[in-house]
Amino acid sequence: MKTLNAKYAGRAVFLGISVDVSLPRFDSTLKSKGMTWLQLADGQGFDGQIARAYRIQGTPELFVVDRTGRLFARPGSADQIEARLLEALSRAPEL
Repeated sequence: MKTLNAKYAGRAVFLGISVDVSLPRFDSTLKSKGMTWLQLADGQGFDGQIARAYRIQGTPELFVVDRTGRLFARPGSADQIEARLLEALSRAPEL
């Protein structure tokens, strides 16, 4: 994701949703893995409000949301995300 975040900066926004139950461990992971994109975490795991709101059922859970804010795709793997992202970018008008 780090490479995609850099490659599509200004054209796409990446969002991570943590299901970690330890916020200090979450912070440590962000730093150690160089995760600079937006992250949501409440420290409540799969039972937390954030995970429930986004209907997170496992990790990684991937979504591509189009420019209108609608769910465009749920790629089955990180390998598929760039193709679906490019498809979403090509279909939606520039904002």
